[in-house]
Amino acid sequence: MTDNSISLSADEQITLRRVAFGESPAHTLRTGDLVRLRHLRLIADGKDGPYLTAAGRTCFESLPKPTMSELPQGGFAEEVERIRRMKTGGA
Repeated sequence: MTDNSISLSADEQITLRRVAFGESPAHTLRTGDLVRLRHLRLIADGKDGPYLTAAGRTCFESLPKPTMSELPQGGFAEEVERIRRMKTGGA
């Protein structure tokens, strides 16, 4: 973030990410988060829903990124196999 005084809650960070990816309809986003993100001028309203402002993009890019350490102990390959089994109904 360009302004170190901006502190977002975990929920606000999730909402900011969802706006950044543009895959969530506005009605599915937390209203309180949207109000605060607008107030901070991190998002603005467009014809297709909220979008990131330049400050919002900077803030989004500074958010922590998921790491491989968040995967189960077996690592990436095991996680891919677990998902494959779930989708195919295999054991």
